[in-house]
Amino acid sequence: MTPAAETIWSALEFRTPMLLRNVEPLSEAQMRWRPARGSNSIAWQLWHIAEVEDNWIRSLVTCEPLRFPFEVQVRAATDEQFPSRDRLLEYFHEVRAITRARLEAAGAADFRRPVDDPDFGRVTVLDIWSGVVTGFAWHAGQIAMTAKLIPGTPVTTMDFDYWKTDTWQQH
Repeated sequence: MTPAAETIWSALEFRTPMLLRNVEPLSEAQMRWRPARGSNSIAWQLWHIAEVEDNWIRSLVTCEPLRFPFEVQVRAATDEQFPSRDRLLEYFHEVRAITRARLEAAGAADFRRPVDDPDFGRVTVLDIWSGVVTGFAWHAGQIAMTAKLIPGTPVTTMDFDYWKTDTWQQH
């Protein structure tokens, strides 16, 4: 992989274990729980992460047809159309494997190629991949927050050693 591809891959994979730690212990009902009216469920967030990671690249970088393996776009899906947690995790892992192959195949010049995004205007392929990374981080954080709000949540918080010390304070 090129240095740019390695950085993108590393950024995506850095948060993946935490995302899985927050999703895997949830029941189907917990996956669909919404913290407030109009808020998205964890199932919606996970589906959206995979769909954007795959289809934004298809649309602007590889010029492949968009793909909707559940026969509907997440934004148009009704609650009854949401796949199970296990199917959503399969989709996430499938897309992540596609992402790895795309990054391995990309040359350094590929990341400098300009593309026209309907929302961001003229940007580079690297900018689009950066959007995929930041979008993943954003939604993985929303999943973590939502998982901890679920009544009776099985999700635990992480213990960071640096939180347990006061050595960070200015003396």
